[in-house]
Formats: sequence, C-alpha cells, structure tokens
Amino acid sequence: MSSEPVTACPKCGHHSRQGASACSRCGLVFANWSPGVAAPLATLDAAGEQLWADVVANWSDDVRHEAFVKHSSVSGTLGAAGRRYRERLDASPDDQVAARMQERILGLATVGFTVTRSQAPTSAPVTRHTWFWVVLGVCAAGGMIGGLLFGRSSR
Repeated sequence: MSSEPVTACPKCGHHSRQGASACSRCGLVFANWSPGVAAPLATLDAAGEQLWADVVANWSDDVRHEAFVKHSSVSGTLGAAGRRYRERLDASPDDQVAARMQERILGLATVGFTVTRSQAPTSAPVTRHTWFWVVLGVCAAGGMIGGLLFGRSSR
C-alpha cells in the first residue's frame, strides 16, 4: 500500500492521492468543485438520512431499500443515495444488495435525464413558418417570369 497522503472526492467519496487534479472514479475536476452550489445534491435531507438508517438496520429488507430510493428520487438526491451504496460497495465489494440498488439508482437517474431531454420544446416544421411560404412564392413567381422571358426569346 502506498504511503502517499490521500484525499476524499467531495462528490463520490473515492480516495485519490493527494495533489490529484481529478477524481479517478467519477472524473470530478477538483478545481471546478463549488461546495456551496453542489453540496445540497451530494447530501441527503433529514428524511433521507432516517430512511438510510432504516436501510442499514434492515439491510436485507427490499421494501426499505425501495422506500429510500423512492424518497431520493422524489427529493432530487439520487446522487447522494448512490454515494451511500457506493460507500457500502467500497467496504464490501461482494455486496449484491448494494450493487443491485446502485444499478437501480443509476437507471432512475438515466431515465430522469432522458425524459427531461425528450420533453424539450421542439420547433415547428419549416412549412409552418410564414417566411417559408413567402420564399416559395417569390421563387415560383421568379421562375414563371424567367420562363416567360426566356420562352419568348427562343421563338
């Protein structure tokens, strides 16, 4: 084991060597970290802390895990919930419950991102814009005038 001093990542909690510019697990660039802005997303609220305590006390109870994840999803703290399961996996890499729940959280976070992107306002088709019809009319009129002029000169 290395004797180099280590520091914990403020986002995911992974221990990196002192002086590293970015976390080797999540990629957070330490120079860009703003604790005042991002800290609420990295922590659980009081209800989330209580639900996590219930999960830890009853680790094999899937209902408690689901209640914790549901609360984290609704309260916007999925990142903090994922971090808690990541800490359990760091302590016990073979913990199947922690691995399964972390995958569940990742799935929920991904679906949330996908739904948010798909709900972005879409622009109207080009044919719905007035300028499209104006340009089309001008081109049609120009084509007819050009056809009449060139048609008469060739006769």
